[in-house]
Amino acid sequence: MKHKNALKLAAALIATSILATPIATAYAAPGGHGAQSEWAMFDGGSPKGKFEGKHSEHHKGEKSHRENRERAVPLTPGEARILMDAMLLKTGTVNLTTGDALMAEEPGKIDVLLVNAEGNVVKVVKFDAKSGHMERSQRRELRKLMARPDPSDRYNRSYNTDQITLLANAMVIRFGNGDLKIGDITETPRGTYNATVTNQAGDIVREMELSRVTGRPIS
Repeated sequence: MKHKNALKLAAALIATSILATPIATAYAAPGGHGAQSEWAMFDGGSPKGKFEGKHSEHHKGEKSHRENRERAVPLTPGEARILMDAMLLKTGTVNLTTGDALMAEEPGKIDVLLVNAEGNVVKVVKFDAKSGHMERSQRRELRKLMARPDPSDRYNRSYNTDQITLLANAMVIRFGNGDLKIGDITETPRGTYNATVTNQAGDIVREMELSRVTGRPIS
């Protein structure tokens, strides 16, 4: 009897994992490692050091496959700029802003300019249009330029409607594979935000409630 119950429980857990929504899972997963959580939506999701020993190479292989996977619709310069704007917002970087975003001379690449308060270009960030990711080496360089969020202050923020809209659009660009987009975003009486995710035809495929504090879906 105990063996049958164990099998039933395992089957239920597998079914639950299959039905979980990929966007919410990837974006709403708690960071728990200080500043790492602010990079999760741009860095592949998993904090460094999560897998050790014999599992590390397997994890690296899975991550590499995920990052090299082509989007259904290539990333556009406008979308790359949204991703960069969201990164600046999430990390609390106020001394840099996003400048022009344009197709690079290198085929299939997008250049996004980061400028300082004087308007001088500090960094050219390169995205791969097919995968939607920036180059891994550039992520390390960006960490040196951007602010490191204070972990103790992560739950004391309050994003406004424009900021929530930016973060929601970046989330769908990052995890929607080019097939999805944000529809309507409205504030609720309890201070959260309701957002709809639609396909390219405008049909609603998901509704989610977003926290004003974290900008993430509330499970």
